[in-house]
Amino acid sequence: MSIHAPRPGPSASLEALVDRAGGVRRGPAGRPVVTSYGSAAGELAACVSAVGLADCSQMTKLVVSGPAGRLRELTRCLADAELALGGLVHEAGAWWCAESCERLLVLAEPGADPLARRPELAAPDRSPVAVSDRSLDWAALAVVGQRAGAVLAALGVYDPSGEPRAAAPVAARTAAGVTATWVLQADDRALAVLPRADAPALWQAIAAIGRPWGICAVGQQAIARYALMRPPGAF
Repeated sequence: MSIHAPRPGPSASLEALVDRAGGVRRGPAGRPVVTSYGSAAGELAACVSAVGLADCSQMTKLVVSGPAGRLRELTRCLADAELALGGLVHEAGAWWCAESCERLLVLAEPGADPLARRPELAAPDRSPVAVSDRSLDWAALAVVGQRAGAVLAALGVYDPSGEPRAAAPVAARTAAGVTATWVLQADDRALAVLPRADAPALWQAIAAIGRPWGICAVGQQAIARYALMRPPGAF
């Protein structure tokens, strides 16, 4: 379960880092789920008392781009929300992230189809909207647990004051020299979405910075159990 082993070389892939930490995978090649690192109970305890680092790259990652007015219309229809720049909402089994006025990032678990109402996307009497599936090209890393906020502050993910409430929920941020779209889902959970090739450097940086707070690698079993322990609607 530990991720405190000697650091691999800079060419190590994210998969190699997960393997080195003891990751157990399930699911199809290309988008497997890292279920645990050998002890789901121990990983849950780490989330409850410290902080976990998870590879969530199995998530569906869609980019929806188009005129600002059309995206507002779509989020009202598909997510029952109107997002301001940098805004975030969890609706219909997905995270809807307003990266810019003309670009949405939509994150969901594998198998979910948050854009199922595709006629709304292709309505001939409206401005066009483009959907790009980046699920295989991009990775997603989660920082989750009681001490997640301390690790995120140390990474520089929040604004210069280090105050979580002052930070936009969705923004491109550079942490430890690696630029990613950071999605601040809750006080104790954030996702970094970034090109897969850049993920190993960010994984190693988070692991190093999180060491004083007892960070360890955690799988989806622990994350799911931790979510069930939180108040309804917390994520």
